[in-house]
Amino acid sequence: MARKYEKLFVTKNTPGYKNLAYINPNAKTTKRIACIDQNSVKGAEFGCENIWLLPGGPKEQKIMDANTQKHDRYFGFFSFYYDNIRDLCAEMEVYIGGEKHLVKESGAMFIPAGLEVGPLTFRNITKPIFFTIEFPCGEGLKKKYQ
Repeated sequence: MARKYEKLFVTKNTPGYKNLAYINPNAKTTKRIACIDQNSVKGAEFGCENIWLLPGGPKEQKIMDANTQKHDRYFGFFSFYYDNIRDLCAEMEVYIGGEKHLVKESGAMFIPAGLEVGPLTFRNITKPIFFTIEFPCGEGLKKKYQ
């Protein structure tokens, strides 16, 4: 018997899912965990794309093209390194509003609506990195942004 809230869990990729247009995953070292949006969870107004970036691939991985969205976004980047959870174990190069930023520590960033972000490139990944992009979706977009 199905339980009432079972449909709120996403533990695999949605069949037929297409990456966000500006995301460029490397098939060998970019492992998508799950995406929540209005298509994977009916009625969702807040979504997230969650991926692991793994060592062992090319020295440089551009995972996102420059893009601008009509909504706010949150990006998180956290290494899986117990000895120093602040160490990103890689270098992330990201352009925000045309400014180049080099990041070597685990953390997060907020991108306001209308601000260009990208390209976003990771270099020299030595430990797995959990990367997430969170955003409004479905009716949530209409409530605030339309």
